[in-house]
Amino acid sequence: MSNEDKLIALIDIVYAAVLDITLWPMVLAKLADATGTMQTIIATMDRRMNHFDSISRRTIAELDASYKNHWAFHNPLWAKSATLPAGAVYSLDSLMPRQDFAKTPIFNEWWKPAEYSLAMLGANLQSEDRVFSVLCAVNAPANDVLTNEQIHAFTVAARHLARAVRIHRQLWMLGHKQVTAMQRFEDLSEGAILVDADANVLYLNPVAQTMLDTSNGIVLEGSCLASLGGNDTLQRLIASCARATGPLRGPLGGSFEVRRGPHRVPLRLTVTPLRSKDLAVEISWLGLRTPVALVTIADPEISRRRFVQDLHDRFGLTAAEAGLAAEIAKGDGRDAAARRRGISVTTARAQLSSIFEKTGTHRQAELVHLLLKLSDKSNLEKRDS
Repeated sequence: MSNEDKLIALIDIVYAAVLDITLWPMVLAKLADATGTMQTIIATMDRRMNHFDSISRRTIAELDASYKNHWAFHNPLWAKSATLPAGAVYSLDSLMPRQDFAKTPIFNEWWKPAEYSLAMLGANLQSEDRVFSVLCAVNAPANDVLTNEQIHAFTVAARHLARAVRIHRQLWMLGHKQVTAMQRFEDLSEGAILVDADANVLYLNPVAQTMLDTSNGIVLEGSCLASLGGNDTLQRLIASCARATGPLRGPLGGSFEVRRGPHRVPLRLTVTPLRSKDLAVEISWLGLRTPVALVTIADPEISRRRFVQDLHDRFGLTAAEAGLAAEIAKGDGRDAAARRRGISVTTARAQLSSIFEKTGTHRQAELVHLLLKLSDKSNLEKRDS
């Protein structure tokens, strides 16, 4: 098979792999064949999560593990290639002099044991939102010279691979949008967040974004969702949801409260495993991670504010009257409601009289019944809107 035929066969399999991720190892094998190189790699550094992963044609388990866990974060070539635009093709020599690279710890402790030569070609496949993916091809030991034919084949292949990666990411994101559409994220009155098995936030609705922006009981630690106070309950519940993709062992997800300090009502967090068949498959070596759980955050204070506003809109209650009515709805009497409002019983009595008149009720029991009915209707309307 001629070099041109090898390149055409590679391009064909590249676009087939967009729809079938099991073909990517074959892509790397055909890339090595078309370029005449020993090793071919696609690797992604996700700076949001401080996470590295890769897929390669030739793997030595021990060296592969040491690179993913350590050397990827101590490789000077990453910092230099990351400044280049997506689509740029480069060699090791264009990043730093060979004699300088040969003095680095990674060259002596990892590169040489991996039997890589200094003839390396790379191309940036994507660089967005601190996610950086590269394509690499390396010659066999003692073959430290790149031929014009190798450079040409790699350059052509890199252009198609970059396009395939963009398509792959777009299809993957479309899969996520279908999931969020099913959950009706944007219209939920509660905060809603999709997370992966490590609690990394993959998608969140505007209510959840506001909660994070105001450190309202939940925070981001790096890119990971956490609750204030250092409680690891949230992380444990999310991790349990990862088991939903395999044999089910033990409870998955759950609910708990997050306290927010004195005079604040706790948040209610619910972690629910996702088992949708429409979920996009995780491709960590392209920085594409799969959500395993939906985290919803109910803030009773927000619900109360909406209820107070509804009472104002429906009956023309003043802010003070609507606030008292919301407390009366709890059903423990006028005096208890007055204490929570920080007003005297006399003031509460006067406000309650006005509330009776505006709502067309005559007794507290009748008022509570009306308020509970309105609260249930309001919640239902919020869920159905």
